Amino acid sequence: MKINGEFVVREIAGEYLLIPVGEVALDVHGMISVTESGRLLWDELKSGCTFAQLVETILGEYDVNQETAETDVREFLEKLRKIGILTEED
Repeated sequence: MKINGEFVVREIAGEYLLIPVGEVALDVHGMISVTESGRLLWDELKSGCTFAQLVETILGEYDVNQETAETDVREFLEKLRKIGILTEED
């Protein structure tokens, strides 16, 4: 999985925002707020990774169990898919 390159993340007043740029800005109006863990996953997705790698990233950073990490990663990825930010690689 990898993120669409037409979004950038910026920290503004302590909040992380996904901002559409280029052609995508015509379809996605406004900015998308993400949590600190969302920003961590975003950084991993920039270079491409698997679901399992994202779960391991969360487990390494936060004191949560495997099931919670998997659920959180799955929900974050689904939100990105709905917006059109996430691309699936073969």
